[in-house]
Amino acid sequence: MSDKSPKKEVERRDVRQEVTDSILSRLEQGVMPWRKGWTDGEPKPLMLPQNGESGKAYRGGNRLHLMAVIQSQGYDDPRFMTFNQLRAWEAGPQKGSRGYPVEYWEKMPFWKRRDVEVSLNGSRVQVLDVRSDGMAPVAVIGAERREAPANHLDVRAPDGRVMRWARAERELDVLYAKHSTVFNLAQCQGIEKYLEARPFELPKRTEVQLDASMDGIVKGMQATGLQVRFEEQNRAFYRPSADMIMMPVPQQFDDVREFRSTLLHEMGHATGHASRLARDGIVAGDGFGGPKYAREELVAEMTSAFMAAETGIDRVDDNHASYIGHWIEAIKAKDGGKHVLYEAAREADKATDYMLDASRSVERAVEQPLDKERKQKTAEAEVER
Repeated sequence: MSDKSPKKEVERRDVRQEVTDSILSRLEQGVMPWRKGWTDGEPKPLMLPQNGESGKAYRGGNRLHLMAVIQSQGYDDPRFMTFNQLRAWEAGPQKGSRGYPVEYWEKMPFWKRRDVEVSLNGSRVQVLDVRSDGMAPVAVIGAERREAPANHLDVRAPDGRVMRWARAERELDVLYAKHSTVFNLAQCQGIEKYLEARPFELPKRTEVQLDASMDGIVKGMQATGLQVRFEEQNRAFYRPSADMIMMPVPQQFDDVREFRSTLLHEMGHATGHASRLARDGIVAGDGFGGPKYAREELVAEMTSAFMAAETGIDRVDDNHASYIGHWIEAIKAKDGGKHVLYEAAREADKATDYMLDASRSVERAVEQPLDKERKQKTAEAEVER
C-alpha cells in the first residue's frame, strides 16, 4: 500500500473530530456520554460495545463513542458489525440506516514512505517487499530486479540521517489512523440467521452478586496497597500522598448505585498512583481546575463507566455531572482538542484492565487453597473406598 491512500483517508474524514463534536454536544447539554438525555423509567445497566463477529469488546475512544451511541439510541444489543461482516451472514443494514465510525490503526513500514530513500551500494533502490527471513526483495532503479539482505541496505531519513535497516524500522515506521463503519444489530435486516446462531441476553445479577463483585474489586485494589476508609462525613476523595480513598458510609447515599459509582470513580484515580500506572494527572497533578486535573477527572469517570460495563455493576452518576464543566474545558484545550477524549479513554482502558486484573488475582489467591482442599478430600474419599 502506498502512503497516498492513508493521506487521502485522513483528508476525507476526520473521525476523531466527528466523535469529539458529538460527545462535546452532549456534554454542553449537561448529558454524560454514556447516559440518555431523557428519563423513561429505571436506567438500564451499561453494556460493553463489542464486535458482533469477533466477540471482542471495543476499546479506547471506540468504546466511549459506541457506549454513547447505545445509550442515546436506546439499543438493547451491544453488538456492532461492518457491512462485509453482515454480508457474510446474508444480512445488511436497513435502508437509510446510518452507521457509526470506529477508528483503527495500521503500520506503514518506512520503506513505503516517499520521503525516505533506500540505497544499495550507493544506488537508490525501490523495496517491493520484506520476507520474514530478513531478506528484502529490491528493485534497482533502471536495472533488473534482484534481492539483497535487508541489513545490506542504507536508509536516508527525511532529515538527512543515514541509518541501517533495523534502526530505520524502530525510528521511521509510522502508524496511521483509518476507520470503518459499523452498524448496531438493531439497524440491520436479514439478521435472523445470525441471531439464531448467536443469541444475546443481558445477564441479570442480584444485589448480592453486585455487592460481591464490588467487594472483589475493592479487595483487589487493597491488595496493591490502597487504603479504603468509610466514615460518616460528606466528602469522597482520593489522596495520592497517603494512597488512600476516603468515602462516606454507604447509608449516606440515597442510592446504592451512586455509592458504587463514586467508589469506582475514586478507585479509578487510585490506579494512577506512582506504584501502579503512574498517570501524570496523579503523580504530577496541577490541582483543582487545572488542565491535568480536568483530564484526570475524565479518566476516572470513564474508568467508572467502563468498569460498570465490564462487570454489570449498576451505576448512577447524577452527582458526577458537576465535573462536566471541567471536561468541556479539557476537550476544548488548545493543546488537546480532538485527541483529549481518545487519550483519556485509552488511559481509562488501562485503569480498567488494572482493576480487573487486581480483582482476579485476589480471586485466584482465594480459590487455590480451596481447590487444593477439594482435591485432597477427593483423594481421601477414594482411598477410603
